[in-house]
Order: sequence, then structure tokens, then C-alpha cells
Amino acid sequence: MNKWCETPTSAPSLYVLSDVIKPGFILHVHNCFAHAPERAAGEVITLGVRDGIGDVIIRSRGGATAKNGMSALRDFFVGEGDQIFAYFPSATGADKIELHVIGCLLSMDEYKEKGE
Repeated sequence: MNKWCETPTSAPSLYVLSDVIKPGFILHVHNCFAHAPERAAGEVITLGVRDGIGDVIIRSRGGATAKNGMSALRDFFVGEGDQIFAYFPSATGADKIELHVIGCLLSMDEYKEKGE
């Protein structure tokens, strides 16, 4: 499991980004969770993958559904050069925003061998 944390100070820091997946590897994400323990419940949280061209939204919720955190609900794959993000558009400098990822990093050969 890896965890990334930010304290937002301006627009770019409203995102928490994972490490970039290194060349020749793919990440099978089993569980992904965005968490903001101090923020007001009901604000929007978005989880996604940044692929170099743009952002691919995995899940985005607000209101009572999001509360202080939100999971992706399903597993997914992240390719080489990509990274996972959590976006908290209404976070402030008083908030701690987090991204938690549980998964398995596979070489492309291992991925092809498993046939996932």
C-alpha cells in the first residue's frame, strides 16, 4: 500500500498524485481511496488516472456519498507513464488530502502471462 498526502495552498495542489508508473510496468490497482479527514462532508471528490494526454475519471462524487472519503469501487489498471490522482476542488490550506492505493506492480511480461 502506498499513501500520498498534500496540504493545498493553490489550484495545482488541489490534486494528490501518485508516483508515475515506470516504463515497462503496469499497475493493477485493487483498491484506491481518496480521503480528506478534516474537510466538510458533501463536497466533491474525484479519482482518476492522468495519462499524459488528459485525465480519465474513474469515479467522482459529492454530497452524502463522498462524506470525508471515497473509493474507486472497482479495480483498474494504470499503464506506464501514467499516474493516479485524487482531486478535491474545494479543499483549503486547512485540509489534509490523501490518496491511498493498494495494488500489484507487474512487468509487461508478467501482465501478458497472467492474461488479465
